[in-house]
Amino acid sequence: MSEPAEEPRTFADLVDGFGWRSPKQFIRVYAAVAARIGEREDVTDRQIRRWRAPSPPCPQPGRQRVLEAMLGVPLEQAGFRVPEHRRNAVTASVAVLDPIPELRERPDPMQDRRTILAAAGGIALGATGIGAAPATAYDAPRIGTDTVTDLRRGLASLYGLDDRFGGATVGPLAAAHLSRVRRLIDTGSYPETIGRQLRLISGETAEHVGWLAFDAGDHARARSFWTQASETAAELRDDSLGVLVLASMALLELREKQPRHALDHARRAAELAAPWAPPSLLSILATREARALAMLGDSASARSTLANAARLYEKDRGSRPAPDWTLFHGPAELASAQAELFTAAGHHRAAVSWLRRSLERQETAYARNEALQRAGLAGALARSGEAEEAAHHLEQGEALLTEVSSGRARESLAVARRELDRVRPTR
Repeated sequence: MSEPAEEPRTFADLVDGFGWRSPKQFIRVYAAVAARIGEREDVTDRQIRRWRAPSPPCPQPGRQRVLEAMLGVPLEQAGFRVPEHRRNAVTASVAVLDPIPELRERPDPMQDRRTILAAAGGIALGATGIGAAPATAYDAPRIGTDTVTDLRRGLASLYGLDDRFGGATVGPLAAAHLSRVRRLIDTGSYPETIGRQLRLISGETAEHVGWLAFDAGDHARARSFWTQASETAAELRDDSLGVLVLASMALLELREKQPRHALDHARRAAELAAPWAPPSLLSILATREARALAMLGDSASARSTLANAARLYEKDRGSRPAPDWTLFHGPAELASAQAELFTAAGHHRAAVSWLRRSLERQETAYARNEALQRAGLAGALARSGEAEEAAHHLEQGEALLTEVSSGRARESLAVARRELDRVRPTR
């Protein structure tokens, strides 16, 4: 005789089963688990109340990963409306398998473990590969949340180095980081929850290797690594990574003067991002769409799209956590895009005005971006007949090349130098 089907558990049931009944307890544990798996640690009382509601909305991908790591079950099994492409294979809870200090404060942790294991459908610890004998004859490295956190920190540090030193310098470091991640995937021993995180980091690192190749001026290598990252995004059904790849490809197409392809990539990325992305990310995509439209000669659509990008940025104000790669976006980028619209229309003096604003608002941490801004401003000044000021910004930009190894910046400055030579043949 078959056993009766188990009553479905709600998010509130599972959380209460762990003993995290108060928002303060839940927030403390959420932050600790998020740190372990390399996601943002902030969560509010209001979000917790929404998740405990009878029909909770699906969180954004990063929060989904944290909640599934905490609970040990896919969110659709906890009452959430999760789209098919966002459904993950979750085998056991990080909180259960790898206790953190926040969990040890409870009076009876063993009882809590029994409760949540029952809630997750009787998951066996041995099936996860943690705490069990290795399945292979050799001693494969045991990989847990500490390794995932270390790999994510390594990737984050590469983003910071890129901003300051450029793609040609940082590219080999990123390639080495990718090799390390792939080696751990191939040789390590880990549960499926950790395996998914490793594959995602591999995809994100491949995307960054492609980005660094693009910045160094090697577009063929960039496309190769972006293809790998796109395949990982499709395999994991991770729209966040897919959007990042499309956004990068749109920028490459703009660089290669292929605005139709850039427009397609930006719009596809916006379509994927719309259900979950913060306004700041959507603003980046709208900015790239506007630039493509301007290059295509559709000035009216370009202006309205860029105005929407500015509204999205103003709307954000930190309302929702944004991916680390979006942090560069702000007033300087929007002003630069506005200048590109004027340049495409042949209004070079108007472009100069906006490029000056962009340079004034450029953060000093982004040395490569400053070099690009000075190159753009120098070129616009030269086309406007302001040779002396153009020469000044060229010299400042070229001085930055002593610390920034960016093929994009070097090429942009060379183009501006040719513009200056055209209006002032003898220096």
